[in-house]
Amino acid sequence: MNLDDAKKVFDELMKEWSQTIKNIESEEDTRFQVIDRMLTEVLGWGHNEIKTEKHTISGYVDYLIHSEGRNRFVLEAKRISKLLIDTINPKVGEYKVGGSSLTSAQDGLKQAKKYCIDTGTGFAVLTTGAEWIGFLAIRTDGTPPKEGRAIVFPSLESISEKFAKFYDLFSKEGVINDLYKVIINEAEGLTVKSVQELHTILDRTQIRLLPKNKMASDMDIIFKEFFSTMSGEQDPEMLSECFVVTKESKEADASLEKITRNLVNTVEVLTHGKSSELQQHIQHAVETRIGEFVLIIGNKGAGKTTFIDRFFRLVLDKRLRERCLVLRIDLKESTGDINTITDWLMNKLKYELEHQLFKDGNPTYDELQGVFFQEYIRWSRGVYKFLYDENKTEFKIKFGERIDNLSTNNVQEYVIKLLQHTVLSRKLMPCIIFDNADHYPQKFQESIFQYAQSLFQVILCFVIFPITDRTIWQLSKSGPMQSYETTAFYLPLPSTKDILSKRIDFVKKKLEEEKDTKEKYFLKKGIRLSVDNIKGFAACLEEAFIKTDFIGRIIGWLANHDIRRSLQITRRIVTSPRIRIEDLVTAYIAGSGLQIKERYILGALIAGDYNHFIQEENSFILNMFSINPEFYTSPLIKLSIIVLLHNKDISSSGRELSYMTIEDIMNYCEPIGFSRSAARYYLQIMLQYRLIEPYDPTEENIFEDLRVRITTAGKIHYEFAINDETYVTHMALTTPIRDHSLCSRKRQVFSGGGKLTREDWKSLISDFIRYILDEDKNFVTIPKREMYEMQAILRRDLRSRRVIDE
Repeated sequence: MNLDDAKKVFDELMKEWSQTIKNIESEEDTRFQVIDRMLTEVLGWGHNEIKTEKHTISGYVDYLIHSEGRNRFVLEAKRISKLLIDTINPKVGEYKVGGSSLTSAQDGLKQAKKYCIDTGTGFAVLTTGAEWIGFLAIRTDGTPPKEGRAIVFPSLESISEKFAKFYDLFSKEGVINDLYKVIINEAEGLTVKSVQELHTILDRTQIRLLPKNKMASDMDIIFKEFFSTMSGEQDPEMLSECFVVTKESKEADASLEKITRNLVNTVEVLTHGKSSELQQHIQHAVETRIGEFVLIIGNKGAGKTTFIDRFFRLVLDKRLRERCLVLRIDLKESTGDINTITDWLMNKLKYELEHQLFKDGNPTYDELQGVFFQEYIRWSRGVYKFLYDENKTEFKIKFGERIDNLSTNNVQEYVIKLLQHTVLSRKLMPCIIFDNADHYPQKFQESIFQYAQSLFQVILCFVIFPITDRTIWQLSKSGPMQSYETTAFYLPLPSTKDILSKRIDFVKKKLEEEKDTKEKYFLKKGIRLSVDNIKGFAACLEEAFIKTDFIGRIIGWLANHDIRRSLQITRRIVTSPRIRIEDLVTAYIAGSGLQIKERYILGALIAGDYNHFIQEENSFILNMFSINPEFYTSPLIKLSIIVLLHNKDISSSGRELSYMTIEDIMNYCEPIGFSRSAARYYLQIMLQYRLIEPYDPTEENIFEDLRVRITTAGKIHYEFAINDETYVTHMALTTPIRDHSLCSRKRQVFSGGGKLTREDWKSLISDFIRYILDEDKNFVTIPKREMYEMQAILRRDLRSRRVIDE
């Protein structure tokens, strides 16, 4: 029996089964009419090599296949009407054994694994006769079997389509030669790759740092110091003064508000700077002695921490503020260990209470006696009455030991006593802020939320819990948040332009205040330069970013609206030699205007301090056309995935529906021509560059069950690749390609030292995109189905906008 003969037999059986398979009902019929014949007539196993109903410790094995004195594999049979595969993908698949695609098969897979252990067989097969699943049930490579890959044939039609693979996996010839190991190893990425030789139009030696004159070099140092200061993390004054007062952005209104409306009973939209709603809640809590648990909802960069700090320091009425004891618990200071977080929280709260209630954070004996006065009286009148009457000093010592033991070994009770003392004796409302919990995984956040609720349930207090929109959305689906009623306020995300504008206004204000004070604020921040130079600095930022909505949008989207990353990108642009700082400063001092061309700003963003783009030197811009020679495929694989996720995003009715699992993405990509290993590899790169984001923001690695969605950084990269000439030009010069003749022709033009014309640049882009599309045709076949129409549109757009017809 060889492959070709086996295929002929299979085709004949397919004709027969197509007529009879609908009448096969029982497992016995399936085994007799389909599986037995597949094993002997198609796969080449002799009847004497098949043992049925072999007794083992775990039960009776349906089929134990053996040859040459060794057990080869275990086969577990199910009736043909039972479905094993939970995906509608009709193609042969490579799914995780313990993954969601094989949920219905788990009982059978576990049963087969037990039989493999009993018989010392590493390979297992689960089948209904029509559906075939092969996997390694016993492994010695350190990978748990459920984390390994199963090769799945979902139908007889899929077997026919990939018969060679089916034959290699299950035939006598294939199994004896361990071909199933090769196929599974390939599915898991353990392959000897065919590495392509690639060339770039520009040689790496032609990419160099651009020179800076003395003024630019001096200002570069200032910019680095200033942008460190402008992040404001260690400057509460700047954070408060620069808090953006704005209405919610369109993106926040479209995504966050829909989510929060469905998560909480009442969601009040809180615009920046208008804090009367929160103030009313605090007043109500203080006057009625009824506590409140408030969620401050906002994306990263919305200023949740700043809002709370600014609210208590500047917005809240002073008399009301004096009746509040503000206790801020910064979770960033914790170890992040979920097993010890409760102890850490209790000790942190104990520390905050003692330092705010007592001088130097050390309560005196009399103060502690006041806190525990009820217990003191109970002791003196009850169990220790005679000690109290006979020796008050000894009584006090014993009572002090009791409090010390409590504060050391039962911190929770000690903290509750201090909180009760705050309310009943000090007449203060405890305002407990659990800040920065959203820096940690969901389970960790659930623990924080549960602890906060435990306090809220036993003591009158005002709990404030800042949280991101994504976190509240996740916790509302499962976990403790379902069980508690909370009041929620939503902080919209300000634009990058507004954030920078506020910070520049702050700089100008400080300059005016410190004309005659030798710039105390700036000196304190380590910034030593003249007033004129600082004014020039502000002028640079205004001219480059504040007056240009287009650039502000690009920065905000690339940073995914994270203020810290926005400032890092802004610094990269302004400190690039492509932006002539000296011209801006000179124009400002002279009172004349100087417009920065957008292509210069984009060039600075893409290339930084270099004359051309270098991927290793840019953590914000990703080359969407580059291909790793070890995972060589169509240069459009990254854009193809981005288009899929973008379409999923805009067609989804809610944010949760905009996520796709990695497995679904790979299933979508496979019929196009992208291998699963290649799709996984490039998805990991896009996750690293934040073009996609996981459902759980703490996940850093790609795996099949991970859910991801496109980010604004992913959307702007799509725009760059389709529409932006500066971006495509840089990529054309530096992307490794395998067309050596094209590289040679273009090198003659771009390395000759002559002046380049506009036509030279247009020709470069056209030839590069033509190459990209031609390479794509070598790997990709777009199915004529509606769900793949977006892929055809991507390729048509690239050709129509960038390729010059010859």
